[in-house]
Amino acid sequence: MGDINQKIYLKRFVPDISGAILEVGSKDYGNTSSFKDYYKENEYVGIDMEEGPGVDSVLDLTLGTGDLNEGHFSLCICCSVLEHVRKPWVMAENITRLIRGSGKLYMSIPWVWRYHPYPDDYYRFSWKGVIELFPDFDWDHVFYSTNVANEFFEITEDSYEIDNKQAIKKRTLRGKRKYLPYLMVNMLGTKR
Repeated sequence: MGDINQKIYLKRFVPDISGAILEVGSKDYGNTSSFKDYYKENEYVGIDMEEGPGVDSVLDLTLGTGDLNEGHFSLCICCSVLEHVRKPWVMAENITRLIRGSGKLYMSIPWVWRYHPYPDDYYRFSWKGVIELFPDFDWDHVFYSTNVANEFFEITEDSYEIDNKQAIKKRTLRGKRKYLPYLMVNMLGTKR
């Protein structure tokens, strides 16, 4: 399940895909939009750590891949999940095993966001952190998104301070304070 900009990103950079799709963190909480509706023609498997709407299989990817076939998926969608995982490096290895060669991984994670436990909240990852967790992928289309529909900022080696440029400075009783907006890192990997 994703926010509006995650859906816009997928439509822009992965308008269609041939093969099965895996969504990690697929439980519908009623405040997000469904990716499954967009990829109606594909085999679509939604996994989460507990049962609920949108969940086809209850599975903790830090404990293994369950009954999912390795190398089966053409696209894995993982939105707003990695920060909740105690051992994200283990989950990353298992996701990598599930994606076929030349398959895609859409990763969207909060860079600037409040603490939000489900089941807990452990990490914030930069785009470089995602690259380190998934070394078997080539990455492109790296963008920050905000909570404003269709507001994206490209991240490159030359523009790595784009998040800092979004800051707002306000006067407070203790002096000026700098605020960064809500920012998600969105990136698309292709498995080598």
